Amino acid sequence: MEDLQDIIARQQLGRAASDDPLVERLLAELLSLAEEVCVLRDRLDACQQLADDGQSADKAAIDAYKRDAAQIERRLETHQVFFNELFARISQSQ
Repeated sequence: MEDLQDIIARQQLGRAASDDPLVERLLAELLSLAEEVCVLRDRLDACQQLADDGQSADKAAIDAYKRDAAQIERRLETHQVFFNELFARISQSQ
């Protein structure tokens, strides 16, 4: 099963590396922020699941929340769609 890093590594931007280090730095920072968005979405999802189960959504409960295989697969599919759309937008802007 792929994890978030595998999904990011597999993406192709369809572009050559820029001669401008600032452009490369901005793309790296954009990817870092995109990863953070995925993490935040996962944590929010854990909060929602805990609330649906009538449990407290404190930091310890969120950190300890375990997804089943189907939930993990859905989250990775969501990550894949998110990164595909992000990279498509980046590719279009070039």
